Amino acid sequence: MTSPYDSPSEESNRTLVLVAYLLGIVGMFTGFLTILIALVICYVKRGDSVGSIYYSHYDWLISTFWIGTFWFVICVATFFLGLGFLLYGILCIWLVYRFVKGLLRFSEKRAVV
Repeated sequence: MTSPYDSPSEESNRTLVLVAYLLGIVGMFTGFLTILIALVICYVKRGDSVGSIYYSHYDWLISTFWIGTFWFVICVATFFLGLGFLLYGILCIWLVYRFVKGLLRFSEKRAVV
């Protein structure tokens, strides 16, 4: 009996989810472009992964991007008050949490909840 992870579609989704996670992590240090590439991958490939665990990973990464972007704008807007530094630190911790949780579930071949 073969595993559902053996199909070319599943293997492709698995590879692309990993690439999206890695681009998101790298983007925390290099800037918006790599994160944007990860977002595009997630939106383009999410439809191909309906019914698999990878759909939840694509959703997880998409929501991480949009929530993170919202809070980044808040950080920038409050930067001059000194509050932006604190909020940015919290945002970075939250992003690390999201990426680590997602990658742990990914490595266990489980959906992100």
